[in-house]
Amino acid sequence: GNREYNPPPGFGTAKAPGKTKAKADPRGSLVLIDSHVHLTPLPGPMRMALRMFDELNIEKFAVKSAGNPGKPRYAATLRWANRLGERMAFFTNIDWDGIDEAGWAKREADKVERAMNDGASGIKIFKALGLGVRLADGKLLKVDDPRLDPIFERCAKTGAIVAWHVADPVAFFEKPDKGNERYAELSLAPDWSFYGKDYPSHDALLAARDRVIAKHPKTTFLGIHLANHPEKLSYVGKILDRFPNLYVDIAARVPEIGRHPIPDLKAFFARYQDRILFGTDLIITPRGMQLGSVSKKGPPTYKDAITFY
Repeated sequence: GNREYNPPPGFGTAKAPGKTKAKADPRGSLVLIDSHVHLTPLPGPMRMALRMFDELNIEKFAVKSAGNPGKPRYAATLRWANRLGERMAFFTNIDWDGIDEAGWAKREADKVERAMNDGASGIKIFKALGLGVRLADGKLLKVDDPRLDPIFERCAKTGAIVAWHVADPVAFFEKPDKGNERYAELSLAPDWSFYGKDYPSHDALLAARDRVIAKHPKTTFLGIHLANHPEKLSYVGKILDRFPNLYVDIAARVPEIGRHPIPDLKAFFARYQDRILFGTDLIITPRGMQLGSVSKKGPPTYKDAITFY
């Protein structure tokens, strides 16, 4: 991040709709890699994203929702990746259909290898594992279910990074009443609450995730959202020390990062600077954008997105 970079001619000069000339900003020459975005692979969302990335000097970006090989979204994402070359990385996703059937794990492991041969960087596992995917008996599929092991083993063999969203902010597992620090957010997105019912606790989900990482030391894991426990940096530091095959990103967790004393935060980022990726969790679809969360203001604008970055 401290190395001097001379951008190519024309880089960062694209014009945005309604853009006004900004004041000189010393950060303007800083070239970024956004390691965590979700872009619908259609012309509208992709062109908006590229215009935005040019303006912000985002040299490279990684789409974490390329879909599953054999599906239309994957094919469309792959076309964009081939068109943009090294500028765009992509992560494939797991198809949970058939989870109860014999051969499901090999099918998905084979798809990981296919995606890697197509140029993927790895797979992204969403929080549906542990909180949404259900087996034939109605029970939630556990984060450390052994039928997933062949997929993690194939990731190690192929060099696929496992970007993993396990759990969510701690507040999402607490009663969603006015005493909840994320009450306003949960009021706008009530389905983000995992309080009660048969949902595992936040601690149980992370413990299961950690058992998987320990079980697969040759697999590279990316614990997105600061390993999904940015509220407790001491824990994140502990698992980074314990697992040399683990990295983290900061996507959509700036509010949680901001709760910590500045000296502690600076020490954490200095100690683990080679293990922390910049990412935003930017979402752009034909219906609009999401900038890390939801707001009473309504859908964000292009200008909001520039301010967000």
